[in-house]
Amino acid sequence: MTERWHRTRDLVGLPGMPNGPRPIRLHGARRGWISERRPANGGAAVHWLESSLPPETQAALREARGETGSGVATGEPPAVAEGGVSTSAPAEGPPSAVLPDCGRGVRADARSEIAAAFEAWYRPRRIGLVPAFREFSTLYRAGEIAVSAETRAAVPTVAWNTLQRWRSAFAKRGVAGLLPGTGGRRSTIDVDPDFRETAAAMVLERPRHVTARQIRRTLAARFPDREPPGIDSVRRWLRPFRAEHARELSAVEDPDGHRSRRMPAFGDGGEMLVDGLNSLWELDSTLADAMCVDGKRYALVAAIDVWSRRTKVHVTASSRASAIAALIRRCLLDWGVPGWVRTDEGADYTSRHLRRVFVDLKVGHEVLPPYSPELKPFIERFIGTLARDLLTQLPGFTGHNVAQAAKLRARKSFAARRGEQPVATFKCSLTPGELQEKIDAWCEHVYGRESHSGLGVSPFERAASWNGERRAVDERSLDALLAEPVQGRPWRTVQKDGLHADSGIYIAAELGPLVGERVHVRREPADYGRVYVFQFVDEERAGPFVCIAEDPARTGVDREEVAREAKRLAREADREARKWARDLAKSRSPATAIDDVLAHAAAGAQAVVAFPAPAETHTTEMIEASAEAADALDEADADALPARRAAVSHIDILKQFYRGGAA
Repeated sequence: MTERWHRTRDLVGLPGMPNGPRPIRLHGARRGWISERRPANGGAAVHWLESSLPPETQAALREARGETGSGVATGEPPAVAEGGVSTSAPAEGPPSAVLPDCGRGVRADARSEIAAAFEAWYRPRRIGLVPAFREFSTLYRAGEIAVSAETRAAVPTVAWNTLQRWRSAFAKRGVAGLLPGTGGRRSTIDVDPDFRETAAAMVLERPRHVTARQIRRTLAARFPDREPPGIDSVRRWLRPFRAEHARELSAVEDPDGHRSRRMPAFGDGGEMLVDGLNSLWELDSTLADAMCVDGKRYALVAAIDVWSRRTKVHVTASSRASAIAALIRRCLLDWGVPGWVRTDEGADYTSRHLRRVFVDLKVGHEVLPPYSPELKPFIERFIGTLARDLLTQLPGFTGHNVAQAAKLRARKSFAARRGEQPVATFKCSLTPGELQEKIDAWCEHVYGRESHSGLGVSPFERAASWNGERRAVDERSLDALLAEPVQGRPWRTVQKDGLHADSGIYIAAELGPLVGERVHVRREPADYGRVYVFQFVDEERAGPFVCIAEDPARTGVDREEVAREAKRLAREADREARKWARDLAKSRSPATAIDDVLAHAAAGAQAVVAFPAPAETHTTEMIEASAEAADALDEADADALPARRAAVSHIDILKQFYRGGAA
């Protein structure tokens, strides 16, 4: 059924119409006539919906078109079924009498049925719309309008102006106008798939920055054959869209924050991971949200025991392997040796030094994949608690983000803080040592003694309740174990003049017998002029401890005395080596080894004899000539054989004579 609209100037002079365009525009809306502005001749003109006009005006318009048979023109009411809904559609008017299901629940269905009942009730009556709305509202409240029980329960009463708004909204926007939630004022974007998808794509692309004006311009540019929605219509669509799709917008706009706020955490991350004290430690680093008096923000390296929730934090200039090793040293001395340590894949946590420390301690090291903070939730949550509960109260607090830092700066006017250093702006007064002291006190006496929501008791009480095994380690052993390797590769070859490392030459008497051999070298944390030397196993692992070597230029050790002792030890090692060689030579006779080898080879060769392989005689002219020469030589030898034999017999006689004379 086609809706008919008429310009204001076309209604002037018709029955039931005021005299002139201006009175029509002024009084039409108050009388319930539905209108809208449409483009016309480079401007806009007001058009009126025919079905909302007075009955006599509608009859005049139909008569002008030559239409007959209308119930209004003949005075015959249309057939109305039980419930007040017309069973025969009228020739003109809004299609409210046969409204389809809105599909938005009971309230939408109820509005559709009430609007249809009004159209069926109003059609045969020759009264204005406003009186009709008032009378229908009274009858509906009294229960004299037949509607279904579901509709009556959902909408017990309806005000006349509400009914007027429903009818107007349906005439302008169709079924979408009756959707609940905005009083029927829903945007035309909802009923146009192209408009809806384009606008949704723009919002998802820039959730916080796209505006209703930008969306309207885009719709007008991409769909020039359609009337774009008004700016207010886009705003009405934009607000509920953002509220309805808050989760999707959060996932697109801020993936990390969305994961933190909305990722399900129904289970207990530590329930199946640990079975006792020191089963698992989690380590992580962050930049402190507090500035020290030197104008620097120091890094915080934190550790937590998952089973007890005990924590420790180390303040350092930057998160380096040596700083992490220092924190591990404190944890080892106070807590004991862990079973596993879990970290991210940062270069400081996967350095050769830390890998060696974990191998030497025989502690498992689990390296998490990148961008997965949810896999170490305990240390992440602790760092957040530390930042919110302690750092916000310290002098020098700089805010958790740029926005908070800007607000803290704004405590002073721009003129007052012009040229001011950040130390003064944020009122910094703590040294790094004082910051370390405050964090240690908070971890031990506040966080460690307050009841933890995940445990039901404090971390201190949880740790004290452990009756199982606790592995301890000697403090002096840790000094060498956690010592950082010298610069470059961790191993060196002992030269004739000593160990070359860290721009120095380190010597020790124990290195005398090791000249030309590889050793592992680690720095002495408390003395730059000394290094720890360990036996070489491979490029990553060190063996037993050898000695502490010193750089004479740095420590002043007596070079001559060390050299004499080194030579003595080297000569002693050489004597032991030679004695060992002599002892083995006596017991194993290495000089006759070749005779044994030859005899063994000959015996093996006699055991296996190869059959002669058939062969063809190979001959050439020279081979045949050589054979003739050999035959001639044999004949000459045969002629001289008797004389040779006689000569041999004389020699035998002489030998016998001399032997007898000698005897």
